[in-house]
Amino acid sequence: MPEIEINPTTRIEGHHSTTIDVRDGQIASAKSHMEMFRGIENITVGRPPSDVPQITQMVCGVCFTSHRKAATLALEDAAARAGVFGGVPYNARLLQNVMEGMFLLWNHAIHLFTLAGPDYSDAVADTGYARLNPNEGAGYESALSNQRTLLQAFTEFGGRAPHPLTYAPGGVVAQPDEETMDRVRERIASVDEWVGPTDAVPEVLAAVRDRRGPPSDARGLYDMVSVLVAAAEEGADEFGVGPGRFYANGMFYDDSGGLVFPGGVFVDGSVRDPSRTELLASITEDTSHAWYTEESGGHPQRAPPPEPAPDKEGAYSWGKAPRFDGQAVETGPLARLIAAGDDPFDLRSELGGDPQRSSTLNRLIARVQEFLLVRDMLGEWIESVDIHGPLRAEWTDDFTAEGVGLWGASRGALSHWVRVENGEIANYQIISPTLWNLGPRDKAGNPSILEYALEGMAVEDPRDPVNVMRTIRSYDPCLGCAVHVQDGEETRFVGDLEPPRPTDSLGD
Repeated sequence: MPEIEINPTTRIEGHHSTTIDVRDGQIASAKSHMEMFRGIENITVGRPPSDVPQITQMVCGVCFTSHRKAATLALEDAAARAGVFGGVPYNARLLQNVMEGMFLLWNHAIHLFTLAGPDYSDAVADTGYARLNPNEGAGYESALSNQRTLLQAFTEFGGRAPHPLTYAPGGVVAQPDEETMDRVRERIASVDEWVGPTDAVPEVLAAVRDRRGPPSDARGLYDMVSVLVAAAEEGADEFGVGPGRFYANGMFYDDSGGLVFPGGVFVDGSVRDPSRTELLASITEDTSHAWYTEESGGHPQRAPPPEPAPDKEGAYSWGKAPRFDGQAVETGPLARLIAAGDDPFDLRSELGGDPQRSSTLNRLIARVQEFLLVRDMLGEWIESVDIHGPLRAEWTDDFTAEGVGLWGASRGALSHWVRVENGEIANYQIISPTLWNLGPRDKAGNPSILEYALEGMAVEDPRDPVNVMRTIRSYDPCLGCAVHVQDGEETRFVGDLEPPRPTDSLGD
């Protein structure tokens, strides 16, 4: 049969489509298309370093704080190498932990209830889980309310969301008082009450399996676990299986100067923690099938900001193809928990069969597990912040050096790469989690993580490839981070320059 184009593949924003070639009931090949031009890095060139966090956080209205954080880390790394910066006060790192923690909970709740959860609801898939029904389900509605509460708490420090102004090179510029801290505590406590106690997971899992109603003290947890059980009943442990290669950057700070969630690379069945030098040297970007010049690829510290090549033969995406040691690697909450060797409550073992298996189900489970882990640490972090303590170190833009900011965004490993010359940005690159997961093929024709996971999947009804959609959404794609910038002369997006493909079109 002809190729089938699924467009769009996300529920909130477009910018991504997937082409699948179905033969004899299976996907013979898949292509992941990112359909907007990536170019925000170009805007940073020539500007003072202090401008960069404000600019780069506008990559996306969802992952804003992750990009601002990675940008400040990159600049701090460069300034430290130039010998003009001595480090961020731990008190500022704690406040950043609080903000990053609230943001991650908000983001994971969006994924579980708005982006992926409806795929397993009664309204969409006749699963019997009516609480997950979009717009009308009790679980869906309460999740929306608590997402709002988390963002309200976030803006107490950030001033606004999206695009807060709090993070700056050297720390934070917020000066919270005790009343502010109390308001944040109150809102966090409200979200805690909705979720319920983490140690109730076994009891709640049994209640969901028995189709009993939610416990009064754990309604949010009940609905999260419902997504997982529904996905397991739909066989999500057996489809969307990736190659089992993972990459994670660490995130959140501990009092010893380390990271709460460690980074690491999982290849050939084992985790290793490469040195920073080895890690950075192993990352490259391939542009063979992207609408960029060949010079735009290679090592991100050496390559220039993206140079468009919209007429390039063989290209099919505005996303580059990041590779680690020449291989596609998966990133996200599952990668982070595998790097940490953690499977809370053995949920991935019990529901997913193998805690290290790269399946659609395990990606969902890991997001719930990480939500609970961070929720439990959030209260400790906010109690540890000293509002009278130092929140920012001295900073100067006047230096020359290179730096890299590595961070764990909600969707996975994020890195910002910067070169500063005489107090101005000379080069900038961003590699986002969605690029790692949803990029195109490389020069050798090797597929991206998503393309690999889709190829070989069974498609019972080509007009309704529901498991394909479930797999795509399990990566929590955020295309604003991967491709962006509108054509300044016309109202169309630059991605519209792509020639039309002779495909059948399937909407969401």
